[in-house]
This record gives sequence, C-alpha cells and structure tokens, in this order.
Amino acid sequence: MAFIKLIATSFAHSITSLFFFAVVAFVYMHIRKNAQLEEYWLGILRNPVSTQLANVVFFGMLVGLIASLLIVLIGIPIDYQAILFVWPLALFLMLFNQRLMCFSYAGGIVSLASLVTGWPKMDVSALIALIGILHLMESVLILADGHRDGLPVWMEHGRFQPVGAYLLQKIWPIPLVVLVIPYAGAQLAANGGGVNMPDWWPLFKPQNVSQVYALFPIVAVLGYGDIAVTSLPDKRSRESGFWLALYSLLVLTLAIVSSRTYWVKYLAAVSAPLFHELIVIVGKKRQMKGEPVFNVPWVGLRVLEVLPELPGDKMGIKRGDILFNVNGKNISSQEMLYEVLGEYSYMVWVDVKRKDEILSFEYTDYTNGIDNLGLVFVPRNTGKYFRMEEQKGVMLNLWNKIIGNKNTPA
Repeated sequence: MAFIKLIATSFAHSITSLFFFAVVAFVYMHIRKNAQLEEYWLGILRNPVSTQLANVVFFGMLVGLIASLLIVLIGIPIDYQAILFVWPLALFLMLFNQRLMCFSYAGGIVSLASLVTGWPKMDVSALIALIGILHLMESVLILADGHRDGLPVWMEHGRFQPVGAYLLQKIWPIPLVVLVIPYAGAQLAANGGGVNMPDWWPLFKPQNVSQVYALFPIVAVLGYGDIAVTSLPDKRSRESGFWLALYSLLVLTLAIVSSRTYWVKYLAAVSAPLFHELIVIVGKKRQMKGEPVFNVPWVGLRVLEVLPELPGDKMGIKRGDILFNVNGKNISSQEMLYEVLGEYSYMVWVDVKRKDEILSFEYTDYTNGIDNLGLVFVPRNTGKYFRMEEQKGVMLNLWNKIIGNKNTPA
C-alpha cells in the first residue's frame, strides 16, 4: 500500500508541474493548427478544439498512469542522466524535421556516442529500455485513439486520381513516473521515503549500479502522423499500432539482453532508430503505392466523410458508400446533387451502393428544409490536392527561404 502511495504522489507531481502545462499548451497549438486545416478542407470543424484537447489529455494521463505502475512494479530503472541529454537533442532535431522529435532517434545518437567515445557516461541499456517503453505506450495510444478526428482530404495517387484519404495526426502529453538510477549530485524528490521490495525486483538489472532507486516524475510527448489511403482510419491505426508494438517489444528485449551482454548494446543503439525509420518508410510506401479505398466510381459519388448531426448522418449513410440516385434521379456530380436538392425542399430519398448491396434511405425536415446532406465526396475533377510532404522544422524552413531569396533575380 505504501508503494502505491509513493507512485500516486509522484504521478500527482508530474501532472501539476509547469512542464506538463507547457506540453499541454504545445498540444493545444497543434490541435488549433489542425482545426484550421480542417476548416479549410471541410468548411466546418466537426469537434471543438476543447473537446479534442480534453480527449488527448485524458488518454495521455490514463496510459501514463498505467505505464508508470508497470515500470515501477516490474522494475525497469531508467538512467536519470540519459534523460538530461536525450530531451534537448530531441528538441534540437525537431528544428529540422518535426518527425525527428522522437526518443528513438535522439536516444540512438546519444547511446552510440556514449559507447564509442565514453561521453556522455550513462547506462545505455536503461536508455534503450526507456525508448521501448515510450513506444509501447505510443502503440497503445494509436490503437485506442489514433483514428479519431482523422481529416478527410483528396490527393493525387498514380492512376487512381483524385482519391480520398484521411490525414491522421495526434500528439499526446504523457505524465509519467519512472524508476531512476540516482547519481551523486542529482536532485531527485524522495516522495515520501523508501519501501522494501521482493528479492527478484527489479526485473531489469542494469550493470554496476547500487540497489537504491528513486521515483522521478517526468513528462513525455508522443505523436502519431500517418495517412490512410488503402484502408479506413480505424484499420490503418490498428496496423500502425500493431507494428509499433512489435518494434517496442524488440527494443525492450534488446535492452534486457544488453544489460547482461555488452556487445548487444551496440546492436540495440543502432536498431532503435533504424527499425523505427524502417516502419515509417514501409508504412508510407504501402499507403502511396497500394490500391486506394476511396477512388472515384464509374457511376455516382463516393462518400468520403459523413458530417455529424446532418441529414446524411441521420439517414445512416456511411464512409465508402456510393450515392447514385437522389429523389429518383441519377447523380454523377455534386452540381447535379445540389440541383436535385433544390427541387425538393423538405424531403429527400436516396439510393446508395454499399459493397454489393443497394440500400435506400429517406429523410424529411419540414422545419428547416434540406439543402445539404452533410456528405463530403471524392471529387471527379479538382485543382485542390493535399500534398504529402514532410513536416519541416524551423531550421529547414529558414534555410529554404534563404536559398529561395538567393535564387530570386534582383
């Protein structure tokens, strides 16, 4: 009971720290930016920014609490000194590319530097374990929350164009309690003293350290950026979460083995960023080269998104349905749809194709009338495309502006 109390106290310190509030503010700005993009593409915002923020904060705190209990109860110590090096490096890499704000890249660099040069002096196995733990948490978050609020867009895609796709972008603030290896001079909170643990604890035993550990509250930021082209957002997030979970288990296994076999530390330091990058590259290639789900049908209009609380949603129309008949007239363009809706102000009946099944729906509104079904379609012809580009950081954007100015004739 005393042990659970210590964890709860440390977790409370984490969620009330100024750093946690700063991270939440950063997440808020990210959601605001995505909200502006959604209003540009859809003309409306489906869920308020406050709702989206509350959602990611809730999931981040829940997963952070569960991970904290597992880290401490199982006994996976983290090198406190490693955190002091990896965090600033991750923030520095983000200046070049936002995707590089990940402990797998910064942790791999710091680990290799420590192994090759001896500086900074730290327990590499403990740092690799932290990378595995964070990505295991990220995989759970992707599985549970990664598909929510996916932004429907259309893009160029080989011979199928334009095609519908979903932009998946999430950032979660993660309050966390870790079991750290204290060093001389390190200022760590005692958080209520110490307790006796079983002889087998900790399960993960770093080399050449004392059997004294401390609980330390930290805040992490986990992000998910993906595109769903060949499948719906929920299926795509399940695929991403599954492969990331396998990656995290591999990294954790290498961390445990490397704590007992020195040469495996080199393998773990190289594998952490290498396999993470491989997952990103292969996943993106499969989405951009595979057959899209939301292509333009030969007849009718393909539904890309159903806006909430509007006639299409109330009738039961779903993503992927093909709308081909409205009020008894065949529909092949959005202009034809609006023309037909203008003829019948208060009633609409539609036929849609869902896989190999033909379904009919109807809806009446004698109070407000019906001039919009609340459906987003994959357009047959458009000059507006979403471009899949890397989210460049401040430094690369600044460099591109400098190069652009130099190439501009006076």
